[in-house]
Amino acid sequence: MSRAVLVGLCVLGLGVVTAGFFDVFGLGGRPWYGYWDANVAMSARPFTISIVEPVPGGAADRAGLRNGDLVDLRAQSLDARTRITSQPIATQPTILTVTRGSRTFVTRVLGSTVRDGQRAWKTLNAALGFGYGFWFIGCAILIATQRQVSRDAQTLAFVLLYFGAFAGLTPGAFVIPDARLSQCLGLVACGSGTAAGILLIGLTSRFGRRSRWRVALEWSSYGVLALGLGGCFGAGIGLLTLWFDPVPYLLGGFWHVVFDLTNVALAACAVAAVANTAVSQRPRVAWLLLPLPLAFAAATLIGNLSALFTNWYLLFVVIVASQVVGLLGAAAVTYALLKRRVLDFGFVMSRTIVVAIVSLIVLAAFVLLESLLSTVLAGLSHATGIVANAALALVLGISLGYIHKRVDGFVETILFRKRHEDERALLAFSKEAAYVTDYAVLLDLAIAHIEKHTDARNAAILVDERRSYAAARAFGDGPPQAVDENDGAVLALKTWHKPLDPHWYDTTLRGALVLPMLARGRLLGAIVLGERAGGEAYAPDEVAALAQFAHGVGTSLDLLASREADSVQAWREAVSDTLVTLGETMRSLPDAIAQRLRDGFP
Repeated sequence: MSRAVLVGLCVLGLGVVTAGFFDVFGLGGRPWYGYWDANVAMSARPFTISIVEPVPGGAADRAGLRNGDLVDLRAQSLDARTRITSQPIATQPTILTVTRGSRTFVTRVLGSTVRDGQRAWKTLNAALGFGYGFWFIGCAILIATQRQVSRDAQTLAFVLLYFGAFAGLTPGAFVIPDARLSQCLGLVACGSGTAAGILLIGLTSRFGRRSRWRVALEWSSYGVLALGLGGCFGAGIGLLTLWFDPVPYLLGGFWHVVFDLTNVALAACAVAAVANTAVSQRPRVAWLLLPLPLAFAAATLIGNLSALFTNWYLLFVVIVASQVVGLLGAAAVTYALLKRRVLDFGFVMSRTIVVAIVSLIVLAAFVLLESLLSTVLAGLSHATGIVANAALALVLGISLGYIHKRVDGFVETILFRKRHEDERALLAFSKEAAYVTDYAVLLDLAIAHIEKHTDARNAAILVDERRSYAAARAFGDGPPQAVDENDGAVLALKTWHKPLDPHWYDTTLRGALVLPMLARGRLLGAIVLGERAGGEAYAPDEVAALAQFAHGVGTSLDLLASREADSVQAWREAVSDTLVTLGETMRSLPDAIAQRLRDGFP
């Protein structure tokens, strides 16, 4: 899927989370999202829900609902059925038909808002929920706006989007006046959660050796996701049509079992992928795969404790604890993004600092102008002040590109001085390599420059040996095995002549970056770099410098091979001439001997 689609979904997801925020906290008025201030549970009767421990003074209590009151879904409107199984709306009353013993009565429940009663509890719950929702969307945006985005990072971005935004459209989290639309959004949320699970399983399947039991585990996980999706649609259909009792699907143990199985299955797939990955790649894979499934599994297990409590306050404690675990998962994902190769932390930091400095310059310019207008030029009219502000805005608008460029250069010099010095050294050797006259010396110098001017944990220079590419020089974990000429990564290097991430390909190459050594369109070899010492991704400017370095080494190898070929050819010609001369001498030798015999010896 293209980056434009990913960016578009990020914007849409940000809009969804923002709409959810205003749904709970309001936008200049009373919010839609309401609270029952009571719990609900299954009852012994079919189609019937029981009211549990209304909070004194809360919405349910004010409407006359008491502990043990029964609400038969068959006696309710679709709007009431939707509200009683999720959350009420706070701008219009929900009309319920309630049974208390032998008495049946109708009551109107107006949901309380986040500001009405138990404000601290409600605000904390909402803040934590939206906290990791916005956090996940921010992480997805960081991935989408990168100049180089791997397939793994893209998949992770979609998972974050689905979990952080669209999975929050359930009627219990996003309240709107139209009950039918609310049910439709609930199905979208369920589908988004299922899609996120499918993407996570697909992501784990790309790593490590896939044995039969791993394949069976993955397909079992798909089956659990399908069961959850079927239960979600079944509950929605039951609530809309009342063809069958939806209460067990909505409030019974079904969802606890499905959620538990789903999260355990996702965590098991992630752990299996990490366990079957090579030791050198395991840290990167662990940080990429484990944070989300483990956080969701822990949050779900904590959320299961809600079944043990009927008290509204204790239930909120459990919900808050579950959300705190989700927030920790978001923090772990952020660390994985910024420090464990999915994103370049330095790039994110530099962009943030550049934007901050440029903003401060613009703000300081306007503050200085206002100071001048209020002191030195105090006698000027109001119209003159407006003209002065407009002129300053025009000047800043014209010069903003220049300011941004200068600030960018300054920040790059301060933050990444060592990296730029290393890049200059690599670029310099890419030109100097053409003057090296010895094949072994060239390879020695090349691997020495890589070790000195990169922070790769290991590296190797592979050279063409007809049907394979073997390590001629290496440092770190030892030389890698020879790579077949039909290896997936090798074919990609031959075809596209560009640096690549070997994780994208079916290849025996192990590393973080592979750079082709090319000459006259022919792949003479490759430089394979391992993970960086700090775990970050190789920045685009580093990749460009290393690519030029590899090209220079490849060109020099081709020149040395040409010189050697020329020397061999000259030697062959000299030997051939000598043999021709010797043959002519041998052919004339009998005639010379016969002539000497006729002439007699002196």
